[in-house]
Amino acid sequence: MRDDVLQAQRRLSYAGSKVVAIFLVIAHACGESFGAQVSEVMDVFIRTYEKQVDHVRRGFALATIGRWALEPVNIHLIEASMFGITAGRAMAEQRAESDPYIFTDDDVLIVGKDWVERGEKAMLSHPEYAVVSTLSLIETENAATPASNETEVIYPMHWVGAPMWIRKGILTELPEMTLGSECGDIHRIVLGKGYQEGLFHPNLRLRHNHMGHGFSSNPNLHWGY
Repeated sequence: MRDDVLQAQRRLSYAGSKVVAIFLVIAHACGESFGAQVSEVMDVFIRTYEKQVDHVRRGFALATIGRWALEPVNIHLIEASMFGITAGRAMAEQRAESDPYIFTDDDVLIVGKDWVERGEKAMLSHPEYAVVSTLSLIETENAATPASNETEVIYPMHWVGAPMWIRKGILTELPEMTLGSECGDIHRIVLGKGYQEGLFHPNLRLRHNHMGHGFSSNPNLHWGY
């Protein structure tokens, strides 16, 4: 694991919640990112929740950031309570240098070998999709799985969530969004620009583990803190 990410994780592990909150705010305010910044790799924006930094949520963030650090990515943290939903999305779109880039939450653990490389290859082979996500390992979360005769590596879906692969240049004009409206608003933007949203087929074995199931902040699913 990269030394700078490991150091950040240690600070999250051993610092009290107030210290962690200050540390994250300083990092975001200064525009800093975790991980050695490497050219021509995927930008990953992880939305964090300072107000929810307790032992459980901190554990989610540690595992999530640590797993991303194993991929060839540039990791950026966005503090949701500091920037808000819309501003956080706009910041990611502005700062992303890769196309596509990934926007996700700090309780979503990616699962699968060479996750970024294989996902990027699949998405770029289907330019009709502007936003793509993965199925959860928690099957009750999956709104729709592919039909038995579906053979494409990506199949169409609406209101996909984290981890969200996004083509650069799509989310340029955003309405004011909330956690409850975010996915629907993005879906309408994508359709309005003539693209589709989709999910990676489970045969690709690109999944995620929503560790926040039961702790999530998504009000539509009634899993609020």
